Amino acid sequence: MDLSIEHPRFYFKLFYLLAFLFIYIMVIYKSLKRGYHLRSVLLMLTTISLFTVLGSRLFTIPVEDWLTVIQSEATVFNNRSSVGGLLFGLLGLVISQRVFGFNRPMLDLYAWIGPIALGIIKLGCLFNGCCYGVPTQAVWGVRYPVGTHAHFNQWSASVVQSDMAMSLPVHPVQLYETLALFLIGYLVYKTHKHWHKNFSAILSALVLFFVMRFGIEFLRDAEGSQFNTVYIMGLRGYQWSMLCYGVLAAIALVIYDRYLKIELVKGRQNSPFLHADFLYILLISLCLYTFRNVFSTYESMVVWIKFFPAIGLSAYYLYSDKRLKPYRWLTTMVLLTPFYVLAQTIPNEKPVVKQYHRIDVGGSFGDFSNEVRYNPQSGECGTTYDTEYFKQTYSIVGGGYSFITEKEKSKLTYGANVSAGSIKSSNLTLHVDESDFVFAVNPYFKVDSKWLGGGVGFQLGNLRMNKDEVIDESNIKDAQKTYVFLPEFYARVGPRKYVDLDYNYGFLYPSAFPTLYSRASIGTGFGISDDYSLRYGYISNLDTGYISAEALITKQFGINIMYIFEEDYYLPVDEKTSGKLVFSLNYRFGHKTRN
Repeated sequence: MDLSIEHPRFYFKLFYLLAFLFIYIMVIYKSLKRGYHLRSVLLMLTTISLFTVLGSRLFTIPVEDWLTVIQSEATVFNNRSSVGGLLFGLLGLVISQRVFGFNRPMLDLYAWIGPIALGIIKLGCLFNGCCYGVPTQAVWGVRYPVGTHAHFNQWSASVVQSDMAMSLPVHPVQLYETLALFLIGYLVYKTHKHWHKNFSAILSALVLFFVMRFGIEFLRDAEGSQFNTVYIMGLRGYQWSMLCYGVLAAIALVIYDRYLKIELVKGRQNSPFLHADFLYILLISLCLYTFRNVFSTYESMVVWIKFFPAIGLSAYYLYSDKRLKPYRWLTTMVLLTPFYVLAQTIPNEKPVVKQYHRIDVGGSFGDFSNEVRYNPQSGECGTTYDTEYFKQTYSIVGGGYSFITEKEKSKLTYGANVSAGSIKSSNLTLHVDESDFVFAVNPYFKVDSKWLGGGVGFQLGNLRMNKDEVIDESNIKDAQKTYVFLPEFYARVGPRKYVDLDYNYGFLYPSAFPTLYSRASIGTGFGISDDYSLRYGYISNLDTGYISAEALITKQFGINIMYIFEEDYYLPVDEKTSGKLVFSLNYRFGHKTRN
């Protein structure tokens, strides 16, 4: 069978990501069923992924070269070891279990999904042509094209001629290993309940894995291995090590499960330890920064897709748990640390002039309260009013177009947005509801340099604003006035790429109205670019704070999200407002560059 693939590295990366995605989905699914705190689960997944990737790389690099790889990117070391990934990943699991206290079901889960994930990665090795087998005349033998490890090593050893397009047929040993790993996962899944101790299922999986690797090496070409080819009594040193590991793991399993009276890995009720989580995030960030030169892009991705949601949930608990209120500034800085680390791994190449078009779609949802005073009357201490209280729920959606020109030291943006939605006004005094349709057209213009920025625009349509009203009329019909025209402006100081302060009156997509029209914030782009930002701010008309994030996911697609915390507004009735959400997606196209 000829295996001719145009981009073998693509398939290796694909199956590599699929393996970690499989673990991700299974762990999240089981965690939701058992009621685990997702913040802790995601931090555990981040740790295991980090250690697995790190172990797979470091296991193939001589110890004396570790410092060289850490200090500067060394492209000569590009091999990976499933054994190293398994052992280091197991270490990450043990560390996570000790910190977060996951009990036996989580350990048993990893015992059987770990081998299956490794089997998925081995399918990538099959298409990549690495870890290939010895030559065979079997009908299922695989021939690899020019450019693969198998063809190159056979050509170097003069086994094939330089003009031969395909290698000699070899055992698809990677496929054998995939099937064996799937079988190991199945056996561990079927037998994990028969063991007595928490860690026994994992030890049983290790025994089967090492025995499998010992046997599979008889069919693997020694030239395709990144380990030494020293032979001892007819077996390679690597095979002897796998056999020894298997025997030691089997002895440890029997002694631990049958004879030891203690639990080496103790489970406890999973509960959130907020202070530990923030310290844990800091340590993971330090580890990612230290080994940033070791990881490839797709290896970093399998870590960050777990780390990002963990940071987001930690931020949510930070601002919703009253115990952490006195320490929010300190813990917020801790949550910013991972983004600084990420910034150091992203190349920052920017043309002198870049122009592109941008389309935005998004929405904002929430509610707010206000009061209206009307029917002025003469009193002993001056004019008095009747008062009615309102709670209003709104949903706004919109779309926009803009044209952006980025130069080396400035960025010019002009465009227009349209938004529409509904506001339901509930008179809490009279228990009367009324819904209104609101809409707006919003042309705008803004310019940003490195240290300063500004912009102007206006909203035209049927608009509302959340503010307390005093109406010199004897009757009241609704909670707010309707506005046809509202100006907006924006000002900024400081390099947005690093840290800046801004003030916005309006200037929010899809619409700053009816609630978010006057706000100030501080933010950072983590040293990456203006397309990335994390901000914390204050909304003066709501007397509450908010947190927002912006990121460019690919060259074309970006995302913005803002969460506004519940405002502390007094109402004489038992009605409270909730937090508010603003989000949008953007698509960029028609890129042009010139010097």
